[in-house]
Amino acid sequence: MINENNLMDEKLALVEELGVHFESADNLAPLASRIFVYLILNGLEGATFEELTEKLEASKSSISTNLQLLQSIGRISYYTKCGDRKRYFKVSPNHIISRLEEKIEMWAKDKTNHQKIYNYKKKLLEHNNNYHENNLSLQFNRQYMDFIDKMINNLTELKQNILTIVNQKE
Repeated sequence: MINENNLMDEKLALVEELGVHFESADNLAPLASRIFVYLILNGLEGATFEELTEKLEASKSSISTNLQLLQSIGRISYYTKCGDRKRYFKVSPNHIISRLEEKIEMWAKDKTNHQKIYNYKKKLLEHNNNYHENNLSLQFNRQYMDFIDKMINNLTELKQNILTIVNQKE
């Protein structure tokens, strides 16, 4: 049976492990990346300032500074509950959508580059009278472009699903 302490230990281990990832991948400050991961793991519920201070064992000023940073770059937002003066910080849905759009754009650029390479190789093969549809060099680019199309479709579908969920929540 899983108890609450084991879950919290696992959560904090993930905060450290994934925090290192976001720190390097997104060029975030160490504490900012750990706050971001903690909020990801908390989901829509979010976390209060006090919870972040306690669980991440950081000073109030450090937590405050990094929350302001994450808000200023659009990574997180907050909400309040009626009758409760606390702010609950959570990952911004707009950030998730923006990230997906960036990935879709990146894959589209990659496909454009592979299309240019494919077109050039095909012309070169035709010029040298070596063109045939199953040329290994062309097969790679065709298969990679097919893969990219699937990635773009999957990311677009995920984006639509997230937008649907966010719109239902509001």
